Amino acid sequence: MFHKITSLVTLPDYVLLIGFSDGQYKQFDVKPLIRKYAPFKALENIHGLFEQAKIDIGGYGIIFSDELDLSADGVYEQGAYCTPPEDIDEYKQNLLSELVKARQKFGVSQKQLEILSGIAQPCIARTEKGTTDPKLTTLLKMLQPLGLTLAITDI
Repeated sequence: MFHKITSLVTLPDYVLLIGFSDGQYKQFDVKPLIRKYAPFKALENIHGLFEQAKIDIGGYGIIFSDELDLSADGVYEQGAYCTPPEDIDEYKQNLLSELVKARQKFGVSQKQLEILSGIAQPCIARTEKGTTDPKLTTLLKMLQPLGLTLAITDI
């Protein structure tokens, strides 16, 4: 069976949180691969490479670089089941709604935000529509020119 990745978050200590199209969430610890296979040592040796992980086109793998990737089936089979975050879609929609409101409040177009943030306008549009799961660094780059930041608070 082919497993399709729908969301990906890099966590501290070389752990991935991966959402799959069947609704399952898995945590995958990359440290054993780093210890066992020389190419994966690059994740420790190249600053920021692990955090650049992205879902490949089609959702059938995770890409770190042109030379380094993981298959969706492999991480599905070897990952540890975990509970999906409660109401994550609601939180995401609220966050994106606040981003759009802030951009509009400051009178900044998506094209102007592209210039200010370095994030391409089509990416900004997809993020605001909620049709993509932006990386944390992408959100932070979009918020910074608006004088905003993210915070972790108790619910």
